[in-house]
Amino acid sequence: MLSRASRGEVERVRASLIFSIELLAVEAIAVALLTPIGFAQLVTKLAPIIFRLRRLVVACEETLASYVGVETRLAGEFADDRLSIGEIAASSVVATGVLGSAVAWAKPTGGVQFATAPTGLTQIGARLRVLSDARQPVIRVEKYQTDGPSSRFIVYLPGTQNLGVANSNPLDMRSNLQLLAGQSSAASRAVDMALRRAGVGPSDQVMLVGYSQGGLIATHLAQQSRAGQLDYRVEQVVTVGSPIGANSPVSLPRVLSIENKSDFVPHLDLISNPNAPNWLTLEGNVPADAVQAHEMGSYLQIMRDIESTGEGALNDEVQSVVNFATGSATVSYFQLGQGKF
Repeated sequence: MLSRASRGEVERVRASLIFSIELLAVEAIAVALLTPIGFAQLVTKLAPIIFRLRRLVVACEETLASYVGVETRLAGEFADDRLSIGEIAASSVVATGVLGSAVAWAKPTGGVQFATAPTGLTQIGARLRVLSDARQPVIRVEKYQTDGPSSRFIVYLPGTQNLGVANSNPLDMRSNLQLLAGQSSAASRAVDMALRRAGVGPSDQVMLVGYSQGGLIATHLAQQSRAGQLDYRVEQVVTVGSPIGANSPVSLPRVLSIENKSDFVPHLDLISNPNAPNWLTLEGNVPADAVQAHEMGSYLQIMRDIESTGEGALNDEVQSVVNFATGSATVSYFQLGQGKF
């Protein structure tokens, strides 16, 4: 007779799968940094393995979600309140992976400024480059008023700023590995806090623009939004030099990805971006060494080239990005952190 796996067993399997993905990601990054040729060989071997592991993680999470639904219904049937929803939640084991988790925080910084809406990819890239070149854990939030009660927000997210796993800056390697494994990180939680403090509400629409790790964060928050786990709607994602190919288009809104053919970072997840109606990947080529090929300056050149050739003007996905907001905006900045405030 078939037996149903217990919730604890499913959680242990999920934790083991996440552990395996993180270890493989560490190996891939180490090989990529030390031997680019070896990384190319590693891609062909690990890509199908990581893809299957991530699908298994999703299957475990779907199973756990069904358990929660059953437990919630049972709790409602107890007239004497011997079993409460809070007790069920408190008894759950939350797997955080081999690298653990960190307390995240976000606070306003730099005061409020004003700007006009970007009119092309080059302006979007230029704003992202200024933010990235500052090398600070700071994000930029632009708020645009609309004719109705809702607002539109464009949020710019920089990339990795250090290779550590235990410091006050959440844009670190620990967040990279957790996000590559499809899990929440201190950086993604801090960005979510910043958006809430910026006043983003349920009726508002958000476009997340992320470079490198910023693209991983944008994709993760977009998935949470689409699953109804956030109090706001992420309608558009723009990633620049980000390894996000392992994500399913079904779990995401409209996505525009910009990649440099000479940059290995967009392929750290070992899977090419899907070809889907809601996901467009535009590639350029700025030949350079491993570091320069990934720099935001190289990607800004690619975004200029896309506009100068007219490729963007003919594409609906690019136009949806360019036309996301109009008029003027109030601009605020938020510092992200982890650990002690």
